[in-house]
Amino acid sequence: MMTLEITDTDDFLHIQTICDFATLVGTYTRGLSIIIEPFDERMPHIPDPVLQLSCHDASLAIKPVFDRFQSVVITSGTLSLIDLYPRLLNFHPVVSRSFKISLTRDCICPWFSLMEVSTKFDMRSDPGVARNYGKLLVEMVSIVQDGIVCFFVSYSYMDEIIATWNDSGILKEIMQHKLVFIETQDVVETTLALDNYRKACDCGRGAIFFSVARFLLARLEYFRVTTYETHFR
Repeated sequence: MMTLEITDTDDFLHIQTICDFATLVGTYTRGLSIIIEPFDERMPHIPDPVLQLSCHDASLAIKPVFDRFQSVVITSGTLSLIDLYPRLLNFHPVVSRSFKISLTRDCICPWFSLMEVSTKFDMRSDPGVARNYGKLLVEMVSIVQDGIVCFFVSYSYMDEIIATWNDSGILKEIMQHKLVFIETQDVVETTLALDNYRKACDCGRGAIFFSVARFLLARLEYFRVTTYETHFR
């Protein structure tokens, strides 16, 4: 297409996608898998074939960056197990440092309660834990004026807890006090949800944002608005 100097590429988008797919398949001999799904497991009677190329080696994705730039700095406020990343990304760090992070916001902690609340792996699936977290959140949304950010340990756990709260009526109680916004794995949807969350806080309506720690909105700077907020984990 570049040789023919074709400017209107929209008509060739599908064939270009196939070519890109075939190029990736032919470029790498390891670290990739082709996944073929003939139908959706939720609706097995409806044919809906999907062909996916799954990358299992993170070093393949970062390699073009290391090849192009002489110096690369990897930093994050949530970068744990610092010795693990050089092995995963297949590089040898020249300098590796870990610093303690100081929390500038005022926090009320620890929270003493007679209710059992914990997201430890062996307790997070307990219906009582989900119920106690929900009741605690209902109490908080009834007294906090503006915004509340509730962090979950993963997307799957967030979906599970929200579904449990919806079935038990806790989510309905929360929505009686504040608007509810949820982070998704889609960047556009999450950006719109965050923008509407800020608007709800600014206009005095109040809102609660369900987010996932260590993912898109893990940094608290995303939630900086002119009103006070409560960050609840």
